[in-house]
Amino acid sequence: MKIGFRLIILSALAAFTANAQQGVVWEPEISVADGAIYGNIRPRLALSAGDNPVVLFGKSTGGQIFTARLNGASFDTPVALLPAGETSYHASWTGPDIAAHGNTIVVVYKAEPYATSNVYTVRSTDGGVTFSDTIRADSHDAGQTWMPALTMDDNGNPVVTYMTFDAAGAEEGIAVVKSLDGGLSYQAQVNATTGAPGVACDCCSPEVLSSGAYQMVLYRNNESNIRDGHAVLSEDGGDTFTSTANMDNLNWDLMSCPSTGVHGTIIGDSAYVVSGSKGGGPYRVYVSSVSLSGGLNVESVLMMDPSMSGAGDTQNYPRISGKNDTIVMVWEERESFNLDIKIAIATDGLAESLVSFKSRVNANPIGTQAKPDVVYSNGFVHVVYQDYPTGNVIYRKGMITDIADIEEHELSHVTVSPNPVKESFMVSGIEGVDLRAVNLTNALGESIRCKYQRIDAGIAVNLEESEPAGVYFLTIESAENRAVIRLVKE
Repeated sequence: MKIGFRLIILSALAAFTANAQQGVVWEPEISVADGAIYGNIRPRLALSAGDNPVVLFGKSTGGQIFTARLNGASFDTPVALLPAGETSYHASWTGPDIAAHGNTIVVVYKAEPYATSNVYTVRSTDGGVTFSDTIRADSHDAGQTWMPALTMDDNGNPVVTYMTFDAAGAEEGIAVVKSLDGGLSYQAQVNATTGAPGVACDCCSPEVLSSGAYQMVLYRNNESNIRDGHAVLSEDGGDTFTSTANMDNLNWDLMSCPSTGVHGTIIGDSAYVVSGSKGGGPYRVYVSSVSLSGGLNVESVLMMDPSMSGAGDTQNYPRISGKNDTIVMVWEERESFNLDIKIAIATDGLAESLVSFKSRVNANPIGTQAKPDVVYSNGFVHVVYQDYPTGNVIYRKGMITDIADIEEHELSHVTVSPNPVKESFMVSGIEGVDLRAVNLTNALGESIRCKYQRIDAGIAVNLEESEPAGVYFLTIESAENRAVIRLVKE
């Protein structure tokens, strides 16, 4: 029996260098869980070992939060993270966060009741199958805490940020705590924004980034109602934060809190920071390029191209991820009163390239899709978002590639069966094709040793029994064309 597969045809390879643009070849959407049972509030995404996605999301009633991990072509039953009687503060614009390093996964949340409870984490060391009991992360006893977020440092230790208030509910600031033992305990908090102007915007979620000796806190500031995106930087691993800067310089004058934060990614000695702002008129997404060496230095601020369909169109809630020269950004964009998830990609490390191209992530162009998150790794983008037509969280994976014309040609009829695969499979539809190469790689792009045998009906492929279960990619090249087929090994 032949089971369905994902076939990607890339034609006219010789023309790629001269005529191609960056794009994403998407795999089918996967529903993470039944939203009526588990909820779909503010999904967040992390990749465990082998780039396997683990999705975090909340339920609006009951205050419970869940994770679900991809297992082949579908997600496992969600895992409830909170003990009986515990509830989490979450909304569409703020809530729990997740980060991973190998198979260590940490989730941070603000417990209810808001006025008296603390910031806690739960921890998994088996890729999200099971989680620990709650571990208190914050060390702020003189007032309230709110809106936590986290990242992992290069050694697999979680770094948590959150907003702080004094005992009177004022003096809004941002604090950072870090763990030195993989999330089993946390050091005393460092008040990161003490030397920054104004106070932190009181309902805009902060973020924290970590790379090498750099720790960078991103937040929206409030300086006499000017609410621009700001950053503070540590160059000693979070012990002190000595540099502060306005990330977008839009002078957004607003009496009330806009409930939209700032996000970013560090690549080498640079950072790319994104935010949604009405500082220039309607809500638009802005991208700032920032140098980190020797302190924060904003080198450019660029606006994402808006839709051309009407004055009511807006952009908001951007998220960004990147490594080396590849940068990927997603956001929600309203066009003709329809809300979609959009994506932009740069493979040359330039923000100018990032803002010059965008496409839609969601397959369904009708209805509302919102609050996306993205992680880029090893040539693939992983995106999650709320899908209002189904009420579920949707996950979608795509391969970044140079795309020229996509059309019918000699490799358009290649088939693979069975798929999912146990140990062997057959490649058909290549009769009369002048094959130049056949190669199997894992999700990290590493070549996998196989036995290939050309027979009349096609190619028989046998995998080594020791190869683990997971996603693989079979690449078939002829003189002019290439087909990439997604396989799942059971």
